[in-house]
Amino acid sequence: MELRVLGAHNLESKNTRMESHLIDGQLALDAGGLTRSLSFGEQEAIRAVLLSHRHFDHVRDLLPLGMALREVEEAVVVHAIPDTIDFVCRKLLDGSLYPNFLSPDTPHEPSFRLVPVEFYKEFSVLGYTVKAVPVPHAVPAAGYLISSGDVSLFYTGDAGEGVEAAWEHVCPDVLLSECTYGNDGASSATRAGHLTPQRLENALVAFRDRWSRLPRVIVSHISPPWEPMVRREMVGVEERLGIRIEISSEDMSFAL
Repeated sequence: MELRVLGAHNLESKNTRMESHLIDGQLALDAGGLTRSLSFGEQEAIRAVLLSHRHFDHVRDLLPLGMALREVEEAVVVHAIPDTIDFVCRKLLDGSLYPNFLSPDTPHEPSFRLVPVEFYKEFSVLGYTVKAVPVPHAVPAAGYLISSGDVSLFYTGDAGEGVEAAWEHVCPDVLLSECTYGNDGASSATRAGHLTPQRLENALVAFRDRWSRLPRVIVSHISPPWEPMVRREMVGVEERLGIRIEISSEDMSFAL
């Protein structure tokens, strides 16, 4: 399994893109900075998207992706919890901003086919086994366990304090976790439903207590103004836990 980081932040600039990742060139995890990162050929290779929740920095690039796929014969399947699907249908893909990508207005198919997912119920996507698990955030949100062969990845999406409740349902080899704020931003993290290095450390300790080991940890969704502090504080987390924490940035790839 190859994980390609398309967007690793919650704000966009010349050097940062909003949250999006790509597995094996075909399965997208969120769509914040999706199309800006890929050639048209790479966009056409995407066959499915997992949306963690409905916030703009995770769904925005569904619109330009839909435009790029208008002449592609097979619809991209978008999986999400019902709250996310309802919002995306009413606010983003209703035809008011761009063409309606859910209607067959080409000789082929709609650009997208939206499929609701149920928490804790495994389903198959492109040969991967996927399970959605609720995570704490400001709106209803799902983390996803994606398994292929003997490798499993848990993508938290946006998740705040209490994310360790997911460990009762997932035991991944690799944890792709958000960490939006530094520890001094704990109050903001609480209000918005995000993690800090200390809260991620607490969640990892709970993981170790539950499963007697720690996963490989990759961090994403960093707020750029907080990134220097997050990077410094992660060093202390590494030392206390005795592990390496990989902090992602745009265009990095990881062999899992």
